[in-house]
Amino acid sequence: MSTIKAVIDIGTNTFHLLIAEVSDQKKISVIHKNTIAVKLGEGGVNKGFIADAAYQRGIAALIQFRKELDAHHIQFVKATATAAVRDATNGKAFIAEVLAKADIKIEIIDGQKEAEYIYLGAKAAGVLSAETTLIMDIGGGSTEFIICNENAVFWKKSYRLGAARLLADFYQEDPISPKTIHQIYEHFEAQLVDLFEQLHQHKALSLIGTAGSFDTFAELIAVKNDAVFDTNKTNHFDFNFDAFNNLLAELIASTHQERKEMKGLIPLRVDMILMASILTKYVLEKSNLKQVITCTFSLKEGLLMSDF
Repeated sequence: MSTIKAVIDIGTNTFHLLIAEVSDQKKISVIHKNTIAVKLGEGGVNKGFIADAAYQRGIAALIQFRKELDAHHIQFVKATATAAVRDATNGKAFIAEVLAKADIKIEIIDGQKEAEYIYLGAKAAGVLSAETTLIMDIGGGSTEFIICNENAVFWKKSYRLGAARLLADFYQEDPISPKTIHQIYEHFEAQLVDLFEQLHQHKALSLIGTAGSFDTFAELIAVKNDAVFDTNKTNHFDFNFDAFNNLLAELIASTHQERKEMKGLIPLRVDMILMASILTKYVLEKSNLKQVITCTFSLKEGLLMSDF
């Protein structure tokens, strides 16, 4: 037996629509998917509102998703919104307008629920084992960390350390200077105390990165190796640790123009990947983890795994 389900993940950078057949064994067969680079947090993510242009892009994207849902004869869709809507003073107005214009009811989820869905997505991908691991999901407005194995979540937390938020706070020069990187590290140091206490306690052995930033890391390394990384055909990518660290160093040292010219780096990620690289490098250095994997399943696949 299987069920056709539809979910929408309304993120700070991207909106995702996923329609899939989900078997009783929790296997996912994709019927239709679409990702729109809405940049909902642009111009307002650190000011507590959705800026006008971003607001209109968000409405237009969800009207488009409704057309695609109708084309597949799907009325009900589970739609969740994360940091950009959650923290916005006009978030409720946005939700009401989406319901009126696209007939999509949006549920705002908190960071803990977001982390729970991310875990379910990684579990569905089959990348977890009996080994304790750290899942890291870098979004635009927040970053989630989950310490877990295939059987249980030991600890999870969401931090206001998304790539768009960090860009708005710290990206004032090109290339970014060692002084600014030091300031960013101090910011992480103040924010992430409990993460490293928990990592020490639970002794995680590897890092699993989910969502767009880690997919981008995989794409960049695949291009360097004349290989293909296709998120439609694989649910994970195992990094060579030295090659991964070298990529992070290259991205952190690069200018905007140099990143813009990198094959495998889409326009949306050109600057986002800088902050994602700095955060990832910090976590690896501080945690001493020596294995990194990209998992192409994340929040939207976790939504499919939930009961609705």
